[in-house]
Amino acid sequence: MQTFTNKTAVVTGAASGMGRAFAQRFAHEGMKVVLADVEQPALDAAVNELRAQGFDVIGVPTDVRHLDAVEHLARRTLDAFGAVHIVCNNAGVEGYLEGAIWEATEKDWQWTFGVNFWGIVNGVRTFVPILLEQDEDAHVVNTCSATALVTANSMYGITKHASLALSETLYSQLKQRGAKIGITALCPGVVNTRLFEGRRNRPAELRNETEALRPDEAERMRRGWFERAAQSTPPAAVADQLIDAIRKDQFYVTTDHEWDERMRARAEAILNRTNPSTRNR
Repeated sequence: MQTFTNKTAVVTGAASGMGRAFAQRFAHEGMKVVLADVEQPALDAAVNELRAQGFDVIGVPTDVRHLDAVEHLARRTLDAFGAVHIVCNNAGVEGYLEGAIWEATEKDWQWTFGVNFWGIVNGVRTFVPILLEQDEDAHVVNTCSATALVTANSMYGITKHASLALSETLYSQLKQRGAKIGITALCPGVVNTRLFEGRRNRPAELRNETEALRPDEAERMRRGWFERAAQSTPPAAVADQLIDAIRKDQFYVTTDHEWDERMRARAEAILNRTNPSTRNR
């Protein structure tokens, strides 16, 4: 895609953080934008802010964990604007940080994978057939993470490795088919977002009945990442990089070089058949 004016973008996780910045940037490019988020008050505020700036946008409350919710999002998009050209599967949560991976509960797995991985699966299953049928220039953006490119050390990282593998498979199969659909695996480093406040939207039915196994350690990790995020890349800068990547039909997109050495170390360990590093990252 080289032009954006009068085309339509759908962004999940659009009420805050990178999703909110993507929606703003697409609107400035002349696009009609559908903002989707599970957090209704924040979604309403984001939509009202964009409308106050004169942009043509709608908001659709969406829990991306559920296929029927994403299908509803697609119907609302087509009813409002008649077509869709950019789909950003962006919703994400920090997920389980409370202990060793074998100590995670089924609810922890369902929550973390439900948003971070199944949210992308549902977006692909729902929107790619629509884009293929339209047979127009289009683009799918899957928000992975720099953690998808380095040795994983958390459930979040596991979901992002899976999301990157899904994106690579999608890219290959669409290219083999000659589809007019570009794919970008967005792998940002640390960005100034509310990712590590994601528990605010954890459904009651997926909350553990007992206290976290290591609540103090988990809270320390969340505070550390939150403080680091506050001093890191602004979401608007990532949105600028994303627009450039879509125009270039660029698949792998990183936001900085901070993770380069860890990417290289993982690749070299694989090629050299050596064991992965176990240092904290």
